[in-house]
Amino acid sequence: MMKNRSCAAAIAITAICVSFGLGDCSSARAQTQSPTPAPDAAAKGAPVTQHANGTFDVKVIPQGEADKAEGSTLGRMSLDKQYHGDLDATAKGEMLTAGTDVKGSAGYVAIERVSGTLHGRSGSFVLQHTGTMNRGALQLSITVVPDSGTGQLAGLAGKLAIVIENGKHSYQFDYTLPAAP
Repeated sequence: MMKNRSCAAAIAITAICVSFGLGDCSSARAQTQSPTPAPDAAAKGAPVTQHANGTFDVKVIPQGEADKAEGSTLGRMSLDKQYHGDLDATAKGEMLTAGTDVKGSAGYVAIERVSGTLHGRSGSFVLQHTGTMNRGALQLSITVVPDSGTGQLAGLAGKLAIVIENGKHSYQFDYTLPAAP
């Protein structure tokens, strides 16, 4: 499973590649940080890490002209996503990108609000993305913003990994939630 995570580029990094003409990023490897399960969580009554997976569709839409100057290009894009599977939700977000004159080097940050159900529990939460590409080597972190969960998703914490295989997008989401009332 970890091999699949590291073999795929995140959609936002792919968007950076496309936006800045950095070539095909599909051969680059993404490095994602997996959440560390809490030791003896069940014994202490703490939430236990759960796993959700599924697919998603995404539209990345440039917002205005890219700002090109002095070795870098800055861009802004909107994100429109539909998650399927264990997470059945829609998401809207904004992404800021920076590309450089060095092929394969770029970065992005993004925030997206996700609204729907996670394993049958409804509400919303916010994901924060941070991605860099250093001469083709990818590193990506997508984390739930603390205390952003609403409704039955209040108290949600976790990390999401994006996988792209054979042109299809999927996610793997390791998370914790307080026990249902």
